[in-house]
Amino acid sequence: MMRVTRNGGWMAVGLALAAGGAALAPAAARGDDLVRESIPRRWVDSFLPETLPPLKFPSYYKDLDKARDMAFAGRYKLALITLTKATTGEAWERAHIKATCLAATGKRDEAMKVLADEKVAGHVRNQVLTARIMGELGRADEAAAMLRDTGKKNDKSLYARYYLAELAERAGDMVTARDNLQWINDAYFERWAKAGAEEFDNAEEVTLMARAFDRWYTLNGGYQLTPGLENHILKMFVQAYDIIDTRYWPAHLAAAEYALLRDNQKDGMKELKAALGGNPNSREAHVLLATFSLERFNFDGADKEIAAIRSVDPTSTDADLLDVRNLLQQRRPADALAAVQQVVKRQPRNIEAMGLLAACYALQLREDKVNDTLARVEQLDSNNASAYLEVAEQLGAMRQYPRSAAKYKVAIQRAPWWTAARNGLGLLYTQSGDEKDAREVLEAAKSLDPFNRRTHNYLVLLDDLEKMGTRETDHFVIRYDKDKDPLIPEYFADYLESIYAAVCGNYKTEPPVKTYIEVFPTHDAFSVRTTGNPWIGTVGASTGRVIALVSPRAGSKTLGTYNWATVLRHEFTHTVTLAATDNRIAHWMTEGLAVVEERNPMRWEWVPMLYRAVSKKELFPMDKLTWAFVRPKKPADRQLAYAQSAWVCQYIEEKWGHDVVLKMLAEFRGGKEQDQVFKEQLGKSPAEFTTDFFAWCDKQVEGWGYDAETTKKYNELKTKAEEAKNKDKKEAVRLWEEIVAIRPMDALPHQRLAGLYLDDETKDLDKAVTHLTRLHQVSLKDNRFAKKIARVQVDAGRAKDAERTALEAVYIDPYDIEAHELLAEVCEKSGNKAGAEREKRIIPVIEQLQKQMQRDAMIPGSTVPK
Repeated sequence: MMRVTRNGGWMAVGLALAAGGAALAPAAARGDDLVRESIPRRWVDSFLPETLPPLKFPSYYKDLDKARDMAFAGRYKLALITLTKATTGEAWERAHIKATCLAATGKRDEAMKVLADEKVAGHVRNQVLTARIMGELGRADEAAAMLRDTGKKNDKSLYARYYLAELAERAGDMVTARDNLQWINDAYFERWAKAGAEEFDNAEEVTLMARAFDRWYTLNGGYQLTPGLENHILKMFVQAYDIIDTRYWPAHLAAAEYALLRDNQKDGMKELKAALGGNPNSREAHVLLATFSLERFNFDGADKEIAAIRSVDPTSTDADLLDVRNLLQQRRPADALAAVQQVVKRQPRNIEAMGLLAACYALQLREDKVNDTLARVEQLDSNNASAYLEVAEQLGAMRQYPRSAAKYKVAIQRAPWWTAARNGLGLLYTQSGDEKDAREVLEAAKSLDPFNRRTHNYLVLLDDLEKMGTRETDHFVIRYDKDKDPLIPEYFADYLESIYAAVCGNYKTEPPVKTYIEVFPTHDAFSVRTTGNPWIGTVGASTGRVIALVSPRAGSKTLGTYNWATVLRHEFTHTVTLAATDNRIAHWMTEGLAVVEERNPMRWEWVPMLYRAVSKKELFPMDKLTWAFVRPKKPADRQLAYAQSAWVCQYIEEKWGHDVVLKMLAEFRGGKEQDQVFKEQLGKSPAEFTTDFFAWCDKQVEGWGYDAETTKKYNELKTKAEEAKNKDKKEAVRLWEEIVAIRPMDALPHQRLAGLYLDDETKDLDKAVTHLTRLHQVSLKDNRFAKKIARVQVDAGRAKDAERTALEAVYIDPYDIEAHELLAEVCEKSGNKAGAEREKRIIPVIEQLQKQMQRDAMIPGSTVPK
C-alpha cells in the first residue's frame, strides 16, 4: 500500500516553497549588499548541469525577481548566480532565496550561515527556514526550540506553527503537534469555509492550512464526523493552484500526496506530474514518485528518481533512505543494512533511518538487534509508531505474518489515527485467511478515513467472501460463487485431496492449518484478494495459507478457461514450500519447484524462447532471476523466468540430489540469504553456479533442432510432408516421423502425426495416442486432445484409462458439455456409478448456466461452449 511519508501524512512541501509565488512579492529597492558577494567557485562547480529549459520573465522583472522565480522553479544554480547581480530587495528576502537554493543543493551548513547573519536572522520566515534545515541535518530538538520561540514571538505565524507541528509529530511529540494544529484549525477553518479564496490570496498559506486541517482531523478521528471534509480540503488545494496562483506547484504536490495516501493513484499521479511541471527538481516530488515506483517493484524507475534527487543534492538523506527501501524491496537486507548504517552514523537521531535499520535486522532474524534498535528509537521517542510500522511492513512483504502482525499492533496502539498501519494489518489478515480479524481492523480504518480506496476494496472483498459457498475437506476449505460457479466443489475437493500427500511428502512438510482455496467469479475480485487493487494479470496466486483463483470459465470478466488442476498443484506447491521455509524461500525457487511439481513436459511456447535465450546468452544470472518475475523489462521476461527457474531446480536435483533441495529450504527457513545457501549447500557462489548452469543449459538445447542447419532441413521436410499429405499419406507419415526425430520439441509434427495415425489409410491408434498424449500434457486451455484420447481408449476397451483422460478434459474446460457427456459415458462403461450420476446431475446445471450467461451478456451466444 502507498505510504508516501515518514509519519503517515507529513511531507514538507519544499524548501523552495517560500521562495516564490505570492508569499514573496517583489520588494522595495534597498542598497543592502548582504547576498551580493560572489558565489564560491567550488559551489558552482559541484552542481550537476541544469538542463531545464530557461524561464521566461516579464520585461519589468529585476534580477531579484528572476532569482526568486528561478529558485521556485528549481533552477537553483542559476538563481544563485542571478542573485549575485541583484541590487534591489530586502535583505531578509535575498538571504531567504540564497539559503533556499543552498539547502536544496545539499549546502545546508552554508545556508545556515547565511540565515544566521544578524541582519536577517530575526525575520520569522528565515527563522522557520533555519529550523527546517536543522531538522534535515538531524538537529530536531534545536529546530523545535527555534520554532517554539518563533511562534511565541509571532503568535500569528502560520508557518512556525505548521512546521513545528510537522516536526513534533515526526518526533512523537503529539501534544505539541496537536496544540499547534488546533491553533491553525481554530484560527482558519471557519474563516476559509465562509470566504475561501475571496479572503485568502496567498497560495502558500492556503496550502499549509489545508495540510494542517487534514492532519488535525486525521489525528482526532474527524473525517467520519465531518461530512464532506475530503472534498473541502481537496478544494483548498485546487483553489490554491487554480484561482489564487496558477504557478504554485507545491499545491499540486500536496494534492498528490493527499490522493496517494488514500490510494487514489490516478489523481495522485496527475497532480504529481503537474508539480514536476512547475519544479522538475522538486526533491519531494521525486521522493513521492520513487516511492510509487517501489510499490510496483519498478526498481529502475526508483533509481531514476533517486538519481534525479542526487543530481541536485548529492548528499540527500532522502535519496539514501530510498536506496535502502529499494534494496529491501529487492529482498537484499544485508546490502540494505550496510546502506542504512551509513545514514544512522551521520544522523544517529534519524527515526526513519532507525526504523529501516530495525527492519533490516528483522529480515535477517537478528531479533536481539531489532530489539536494541527499537529501544534506541524509544529513547528518542517514547511512544514511537513509525519504526514499528517500518518493521511490520518489511516483515509483511516477506509473509512473516505473526511477527509482522505484532509490530503492526504496536504501531496502531501508539498511532491509532494511522490508516496505513490498519490497512497493512488488514491486508496481512486477509492474506493469512483471518477474515474476522481483518474486518475488525479495516472497519476501524474506514471510520478514520472513509475515502481510502484500498480500505474500501478490502471491505468489499470481505463482504464477497462471506457470501461465498464453502466445501471443507480434510485439508482444504474451498470457497466459490454459489450462483456463477456451482461446479467448483464437485471437482476441486477430490482433486485437492488426491495431490495432498504427494506434494507434502516431496518437501517433508504439511501446512500447519487447512489451506483456503478461493475461486472468484471475476478477475478484478481475484486481484483485489491478492493485492488490494484490480490489476494483477494472472489466474492464480498463493499467499501461503490462501490460494486464490479466477473462475476457469469463459467470459468478459475472467481470463477464460484453463486447466485449473495444473494451476492448483502449482499453487499448492507454493503453500507447501512457503510453509517449509516459514515464507523465506527465494522467489525463483518457489516458482521453479512449483513448475517442476506440475509434472508436465515443457510447454511448447517455452521451447523456442529458451533456445533463443541460451543461444543469444540472454538467460538471467542468479542475482537477477527473481526480479524478472517481479519487474520484467521485456514482455517475455516473466515467462522466461518461470522456465529458467524450473531448469535451475531440475539442474540442482540432477547434480546434487533432492536431499540438497530440502537442505536449501531449511537454510532459507533459518534466515540465510541466497549467497550463503549456495556456498554452504552447493559449494559455489551464485556467480559460479550461474556459469556452470549456463553450460548445462547449452547441452539441454543441443538436440532440440533449432540451430540453423537443422532448421533448414526442418523447413525442407515440412514442405514435402505437407505436399504429401493429400497424395501419399504413408510418405507423409515417413516424412513427419523424420521431422519429429530432428525436432522433437515442436508441436506441429505431433499434431500432424496424430491426425495421420487416426486416418483410416494410415491408422495406428497406439501411435496416435502417443502423439495426442504429448499434445495434451502441455495443453492448458485446449481439451480437444484429451477428448480424442478418451474416445480412442473407450473404443479400445480401456474404460478406466478413458475415465481418467475424460476427467482431465473436464479439468481444462469445466463448462464444456461435450466433455461432461463423454465423461458420463465413460463412467458408465467403467462401472463408476457415482461418477456417471454426478455427470448426469451436472450437465443440466451447465446448460442452465449457459442460458443465464447469454441472457446476462456475460458470454456472447456464439462463444458458449457446445
